[in-house]
Amino acid sequence: MSRTRMKNGVCCGGINLENGELIRLHDHFGKNLAESAPFQIGEVYDLNYRNALHARPIPHVEDKEVMPDFQMIRQLSTPEFINEVDRLIDVPNGGIESIFEGKLRRSAYATYISPEAVPQHSVCFWRPNEPLVKSGFLGKTRYWFGGCHAISFVGFQEPVDLIPAGTLLRMSLANWWSPDDITEKRCYLQLSGWYSL
Repeated sequence: MSRTRMKNGVCCGGINLENGELIRLHDHFGKNLAESAPFQIGEVYDLNYRNALHARPIPHVEDKEVMPDFQMIRQLSTPEFINEVDRLIDVPNGGIESIFEGKLRRSAYATYISPEAVPQHSVCFWRPNEPLVKSGFLGKTRYWFGGCHAISFVGFQEPVDLIPAGTLLRMSLANWWSPDDITEKRCYLQLSGWYSL
């Protein structure tokens, strides 16, 4: 479903094709996956998983340990993947208030949740009702939604200048973080990837 950059390896997100559960994969020791982990976007695996040993509290409820006996069984094309998502999930189609229970806030340079309003999940799909426009910020790629919501891009896709309205996006909330001991810890909104026909 998604593969994103982390300081200590990669974050691979998946979807259970039987019940639509969104999961974030850890290894069978409960640790983040190494960059050499095999899971790529569109690959379908037969695998078993359980709640991760180092599972985090809400909103990061998707953390799962993958048992080592997994096996890749097929590769979905992008249209097949989009069809599976739409079959399993009621994807919000609208403004940024339509995701993460409407609890996102914004500053001049980022979109985030605060400890006062925490959604029950940290991963979702979204079809925005306006395009996302690329910009650079301190050497990193960000996208702007509605001209006022900055969103960091953390995926491995080659960034494009504009992601059209209505494109299927995979969004996530980063770990709780604060730049200092004064500012409250926040989970910042991230764009993990997009899926275009």
